[in-house]
Amino acid sequence: MAQTAAWDQADPDEYGFALQIDEPPGGPVVLRVTGDLDVVTAPVLGACLDEVVLRGRSVVVDLLPTGFVGCAALSVLAAAGNRLRDQRSRLTVAAPDNLRRIIVAVGIDAVQCFASVAEAFTAAHPTRAGSAVNRVPPLPMLDRPTPSRHRPVAARRPTQPVG
Repeated sequence: MAQTAAWDQADPDEYGFALQIDEPPGGPVVLRVTGDLDVVTAPVLGACLDEVVLRGRSVVVDLLPTGFVGCAALSVLAAAGNRLRDQRSRLTVAAPDNLRRIIVAVGIDAVQCFASVAEAFTAAHPTRAGSAVNRVPPLPMLDRPTPSRHRPVAARRPTQPVG
């Protein structure tokens, strides 16, 4: 536990770590991470994600320029992804291919991974899924009668005893 206090006092700049926040109106928050995301810097990402969770907005995390993403950062992403999903918001990640495979292999299902920030932004955007704007009602079928919703269930007795 004594080492934990030292991590809390560590300067993220010392590790070449930077986090930029972009908050476009009406869209998801975009967090751009550069440098290493390890046990020292993951709490910084976690604090930013906690703020996004409190606001109830979707978020895109750009991990494309990161040099290293450790277990602590994956844990932060998983926890935030679950909380955002519970709020009907999304956490999407833009990441290199090898990191996307790791996230899938580890089983972080509340985080969707994409190859580009544009794809991640589109997937996280609130109007993408579930809005009335994007839903198109099905066309009625004029040539065929509407099938009944209730079908009778027929039960047959076995012809031979089971046993």
